[in-house]
Amino acid sequence: MTAPTRDIVQYFIVNSELGMSSGKMAAQVAHAATTMTLHCLLNDKSSHATFQAWLNAGQKKIVLRGTEADLLRLSKVEGYLAIRDAGHTEIPSGSLTVVVLPPADKEEVRSVVGGFKLM
Repeated sequence: MTAPTRDIVQYFIVNSELGMSSGKMAAQVAHAATTMTLHCLLNDKSSHATFQAWLNAGQKKIVLRGTEADLLRLSKVEGYLAIRDAGHTEIPSGSLTVVVLPPADKEEVRSVVGGFKLM
């Protein structure tokens, strides 16, 4: 009998109140993905097995939308990373654009992300 397949997902919650263009939003999510990958590989040794399983399973990602208040609340959770903009283009410097969760079993983070809508 084979072990059940884990449904490992990485979630991105985007600040929908900023009115970012689709290109700006894509860039911010890319910043978040890169930052979280580096964090998992370099700083969070305990997550290596889950991270490797996520890589092997196709790197499933889900982008959700939230308010600034939602992102501020999530940014205080240990292990979640907040992305702030440099202010070179569309939005003011320091704007909270995305909060990214590390890859995790979908069921484990359902209570965190369950109330958010897809972007």
